[in-house]
Amino acid sequence: MIARGFYNRNIVISTLIISSVFLSGCPGSGDRGWCDETTKAVHKGNDVCFPIKNAEGYIPTYLSVNLRYTPRTEQKNRIVRDVEISNGMLCLSPDEFSPVEGKEYIVKFILKNGGGFDSIRSFVVAVKVVNGNVGSFQLHNIEMARSYQ
Repeated sequence: MIARGFYNRNIVISTLIISSVFLSGCPGSGDRGWCDETTKAVHKGNDVCFPIKNAEGYIPTYLSVNLRYTPRTEQKNRIVRDVEISNGMLCLSPDEFSPVEGKEYIVKFILKNGGGFDSIRSFVVAVKVVNGNVGSFQLHNIEMARSYQ
């Protein structure tokens, strides 16, 4: 009788331990968050540009320009083929991005070089025009963090 209760208790405890590992996952690279890169926004002629360090060989593949706090379901995103990096700068023409004085924008873009996760760089930049000057402002951590890569 004692042996039977002992085995039942061990089976229950073992089942709980094993199921908790399967349901919660093991600690490792899959459970880590990732932060996007950021840069500053500058005016270059009529264009709004973003300096990119070590940009050689990278091409833009995705672009998103939205007002800050735009719900994800209402954000305008697009795959790009007509934007390039020149002299370490990704520049957007006034047709692509024309920020309005005093409004805050979040510009997101993805650069790709070759294949695999190591060749993808994701950027988030905060842009605001103050007194006619284009500049950047501090992002909240949540605006730059991703739970995936």
